[in-house]
Amino acid sequence: MGRCAGNYIWSYVPGTSSESRKRKKTAEESGNRNGDRERLCLQERHVTCRLHNEDLKTYVQLPKGVEENEWIATHTIKLYDNLQLITNCMTDYCTADNCPVMSGGQNLVFFWVSERNKKMRPTAPTYIEMVMCWIEKQIKDESVFPTKYGNQFPPTFKETVRKMFRFFFHIIAHVYYSHFQEVIDFELVPHLNTLFHHYVIFSQEFSLVEDKEMAPLETLINLLIGTN
Repeated sequence: MGRCAGNYIWSYVPGTSSESRKRKKTAEESGNRNGDRERLCLQERHVTCRLHNEDLKTYVQLPKGVEENEWIATHTIKLYDNLQLITNCMTDYCTADNCPVMSGGQNLVFFWVSERNKKMRPTAPTYIEMVMCWIEKQIKDESVFPTKYGNQFPPTFKETVRKMFRFFFHIIAHVYYSHFQEVIDFELVPHLNTLFHHYVIFSQEFSLVEDKEMAPLETLINLLIGTN
């Protein structure tokens, strides 16, 4: 059972790595450090930056003849791949010293819950690494994301994907809140906005994330959807 979603609108971040550019201090960055981080990503010149003018609502709808779990699996993997490319660009800046907690907004911290149900408060880079490793493990597990002919999706597949999407949101929120200046410096604003827009409307289309889970970025979501 191979992935079958057709051409993805974007699948890589061209010519970018954490070593490829030297960061430039700007007036924006000074404001960013003075508590304007949340407002920076809401500025119209940034919100309107996209990779395309495609109607993503049409793009995420289940095509005729395609099995729903297969469609969800395809988009989940694409979101994971593209989010990983963006977070890889942040590794020099998302450090234990710069990000001692996994923040997703003012007074918002995401915790990790271990397999033994122990609540942990790791640094942001540690949290992101644990999340991405867990998601990769699920994607590569044939019993969870089947790719071989005859293998079926498990009854728990949708719940596993919902957990993945909650984790996706935590990372996206952290990037917008704590590293949007780096996103600007690396010229990744259109990539991040496109990824998040895709994430939001796909989540809504298949009821993968409750609205309250995305509340920390509600203002940004309204702006992104409204400027499509």
